[in-house]
Amino acid sequence: MKQRLQQKVAYGSAMLIIAICCNTKINAQFSIGVSAGYTNNYLLTNVSNLVSTRYNALPGFGAAVPVMYSVTDWFAVKATPGYMQKNYQMQRTDFYQGVYQNNTNGYVQLPLMAHFSFGGEQLRGFVDAGGYAGYWLTAHVKGVMPNILNQPAYTNLTSNAQPNNVFDEYTPYSYNEKYQFNTTKDNRIELGLLAGAGISYQLNDAYQLFGEATFYNALTDQQKKYETGQVPRYNQTYVFSVGVLFNLGKSGYQ
Repeated sequence: MKQRLQQKVAYGSAMLIIAICCNTKINAQFSIGVSAGYTNNYLLTNVSNLVSTRYNALPGFGAAVPVMYSVTDWFAVKATPGYMQKNYQMQRTDFYQGVYQNNTNGYVQLPLMAHFSFGGEQLRGFVDAGGYAGYWLTAHVKGVMPNILNQPAYTNLTSNAQPNNVFDEYTPYSYNEKYQFNTTKDNRIELGLLAGAGISYQLNDAYQLFGEATFYNALTDQQKKYETGQVPRYNQTYVFSVGVLFNLGKSGYQ
């Protein structure tokens, strides 16, 4: 009895979906394009256990190849495989003012999202929501730190002068080098969620211009679980981009 009821419900649901599809005009359209823009990334972490330390957002750039399959005139599935920089700065303050490190990080990633649009024939607004997977491809570090092996830079310790800054005691050491990934510490796989909004302008049947702002929120720690009590670190990235889409084909049916 229960099995028959389940079969009837399943059959009824299938017939309802078929009826909706048959009475809905669908304009399937496949588009591909290019986009590029500005990124601004912040490393979300807890610095309460660090003395005179803060993390700052740094700018970068990104480029992608958006691919979109439009199911109706208001709904599409979109993917934007590409490259994105997720940079940030570690800065020391107070007595350690002048000590810093800029981290330039390059990621290749595949965002996949639902795309909802609204508006007129040519000028339209849209919102995106979905998730992404990325791989930490490259890293570079540049900064200044005190060299404790060098003689005092400015202050003669024999004069009993009170140092006002760490560089009154030690000479600055500048570095600019490729970061060597640590297989024990670094988590190079990043998964997260995204949300975005923008506007598009249909130039003609073939080309569409667009501009958008997207927020990427990492759900995975930048570090592996290599020690107890470690503080997690998450990338939070804003992307402002412009691009163009080329319509490869369209088919409508009733």
